[in-house]
Parts: sequence; C-alpha cells; structure tokens
Amino acid sequence: MLRDGRILGRKSKCFTLQWHLTNDCELHCRHCYDRTDRTALKFDDAYRILQSHISFCRGRKLAGHVCLTGGNPILYPYFWELYQTIGNEDLGVSFLGNPVPQSIIARIVQIRKPIYYQVSLEGLKEHNDEIRGPGHFQRVLDFLKILQEHGIRANVMLTLTRSNMGQVIPLGEMLKGLADRFTFNRLAQVGEGSNLELPTRAEYVEFMKRYITASRSNSALWFKDSLFNIVRYHFKRPAIGGCTGFGCGAAFNFIAVLPEGEAHACRKFPSFIGNALDLGIEGVYESPKARQYRMGCRQCRFCRLRKVCGGCLAVSYGQGLDVFNERDPYCFFRERSDYLDDF
Repeated sequence: MLRDGRILGRKSKCFTLQWHLTNDCELHCRHCYDRTDRTALKFDDAYRILQSHISFCRGRKLAGHVCLTGGNPILYPYFWELYQTIGNEDLGVSFLGNPVPQSIIARIVQIRKPIYYQVSLEGLKEHNDEIRGPGHFQRVLDFLKILQEHGIRANVMLTLTRSNMGQVIPLGEMLKGLADRFTFNRLAQVGEGSNLELPTRAEYVEFMKRYITASRSNSALWFKDSLFNIVRYHFKRPAIGGCTGFGCGAAFNFIAVLPEGEAHACRKFPSFIGNALDLGIEGVYESPKARQYRMGCRQCRFCRLRKVCGGCLAVSYGQGLDVFNERDPYCFFRERSDYLDDF
C-alpha cells in the first residue's frame, strides 16, 4: 500500500505507470505540450523499466497498472514485443492514444484486453478538426464503435480552453451511446498550449455548474477535475476521486515515464523526479523531488479537501505560479458561497 504521511493521510492500493513510449505521432495538435524529438528506448531497456515497475508493485502489495501512451504508443518500434510481455504479467493495462484500425484492436485484445482505451476530441467537428486535423472527428466516432464491438471501455478526453468550453455539453450529448466516459482537463499552458487561452475563474465556475446540471441526464459525463469537490463539499455531498482517485496524484499513485526513461510527477508539465533506467521505479518514487511533488503546494496542505483535491499543478505551472507554494488559480474554496449560493 502507498501512504503519503500523516499530513495528507492518503492511502492507495493501486499504482499506475503512465508510459509515454514514443513521441512519434501522426497528428500535430495545436495544444501539444511536448513535440520534442526523443529517442525511444530499445526493448531491453523498456523491459528493465517494466520489471522494475512489477517489483515495486509486488514489494508494496499494490495492484499494478500500465497506461500506454505517447505520442501514439502503437508507433513505438517494439510495441508488440512489449505488449506481449505486459500481457503475460499480472498487470492492468490501458491506452491513451489515437484511433487505430480494427485489425490492431483485435490483435491487442487477443493478447490482453485493455481496461479502457482513451481518445481525444476538442469540441464539435469543425473546432476539433481545426485543432487535430481534417477528418479526425469522424475517425474518432468510427473508432468508438470498434471499441464497443470488442467490449473495451471507451473514454473520450477534451482539453478545455476558453474557445471550446461552450461545446463540451453539446459534444457530450453527441457521445451518448458511443463513449462510456467523456470528461475534460483544463488546458495546461505548456509547450504549444501556451498559445491558447483559458476561461476566467468566474467563467469556469459557471461552466462547472452547467456541466453538473447536464450530467444528471447524461451518464457519460464524467468528473475528473478535482475542483468539483468544492461544489460537493458546499452542498454536503460525498467527494469524488478527482484527477487520479486522490485529487492530484502526481508522484503518489502514478508517475509518468518518457520515451528516454525520464520520470516526471505529471506529464502535463516539466516535473522531473529522476530517471527510471538509472534509479528504477522504487528509486524514482522515493526521490526527494517526488516527495516534494506528492506534498503539493503549501497553500493547499492543510485544506480540508486536500485528500481529494490539491488543484492542478500543471495549470498552476502554465500560469507562471510556484507549484510548491501557490494554489491552483481556479480554486474557489474560500469564495465558494459567493459562487454557489444561487446554484
């Protein structure tokens, strides 16, 4: 079991390796946070990281999970060798990727059916294809049907910006019956995403209220942003897990490993905590930097919602804040009555 000390008091029985196997990708999205040219690991080095992850989970009696992503993880040169190896282990597996042909999904399922496969949409057709390229919207809709045919949970993720916020709920309606879960992350203004705009805090809270209302008639709308727990707390409702089941789970119940073996507390912003090839997963997890990211920002540390919130460090970083000392700029816990008493 994972524990993060007496101050936060979180306990987790599961640990996820979010593995960015390659930066190779057939898309060029306008908000991509990393288009750097990174060299993918040879299979032997990838195998070492996988075995290190397995040892870490076994040593702590954790349910191990590997989330394969990129870029497009299917483009990793040794993908099939690695996936076959994962399939032979007692690990949960999932994908964050792009639509692929049915033949590839059939081959994946033959080795090990993933828990879920997540793809992205950035709004309705015109807006999405402006961000992700012509024809992408329809390819995703077609791919969701392929996932259904193979009994794989279909997740759709949207990166929330000021320009697509008004399209989220209509898109959710379109995805009824196609996606099992549809949710969003606020844009982290990192990499190419620094050129896009976020809503104001007041605009975002009003959107959250509309999203909550829409979710009552659309079970596909899922809650990932930990700030929803402020609303739930205000109305004395049970908390949701937030971003990773424990609010911000950066370097707690997951870490991200990049193509060359660099480990980060969260992939959405630079948060280096060690090299998984040099230190192994255990060494990375216990590094001083990882412990610092686990604690989150000082302004959140003694908040009564910290176990299920902590805001979003990536959003804070993208807005130029000190992630170890300054709270998420969208946090409205102290001002919640001003925003919510009329809801």
